Amino acid sequence: MCYFDLPVDHVHGQVSVNKSASKRLWENCKWLEMFEGVRVVIFCVSLSDFDEYAIDVDGNLVNKMLLNKKFSTSIVTHPTYDQMEFLLVLNKFDVFEEKLERVPLTCCDWFSDFQPIVSRNSQNKNISSNNINHSPSMGLMASHYVAVQFKKLSITERKLFVSVVKGLEQNSVDQTLEYAKEVLIWDEEKPTFNFNEYAIYSTDTGSNSE
Repeated sequence: MCYFDLPVDHVHGQVSVNKSASKRLWENCKWLEMFEGVRVVIFCVSLSDFDEYAIDVDGNLVNKMLLNKKFSTSIVTHPTYDQMEFLLVLNKFDVFEEKLERVPLTCCDWFSDFQPIVSRNSQNKNISSNNINHSPSMGLMASHYVAVQFKKLSITERKLFVSVVKGLEQNSVDQTLEYAKEVLIWDEEKPTFNFNEYAIYSTDTGSNSE
């Protein structure tokens, strides 16, 4: 798991991306200096982590998604990020969809209350996502649920922007970076109306799931 900070040059439209592995972040706090002037933090999580395990800093075998949860909590609750927007990138959506056919999302303790209402249409991958009667696929329902779980980690009313991508598809990644720029524009033109506390803004995941 990693995160990116993304300052944007409005004059030339350039994006500066700094990558830092989560292991380094636990070692010291020097990384805080990287965030001077940063307005958007892109937090990347692999959706397929929900049934995978890794060794934590104490030498324990822990579910990777729980490690993501712990790391995310430390970020969103840190005062350094108080005035920054967050874009959650849920990566490996294609692998996630395939895995859900074999492994239930509830195998991860954090997602134990996931109970989607599945219709015949949602199970039929041949139905166009533009069909008005089309129900969300299991992958889309599960990814939205995961996004909501991450939103609940924040103790503030900060909005969570979400992009579901297939990391190996360049087009999908490019769309996410463009979306990050839109987040900055939204930040500059803050709407005066109120949203629900758990409002989540996301890219058109339908286009990324085909």
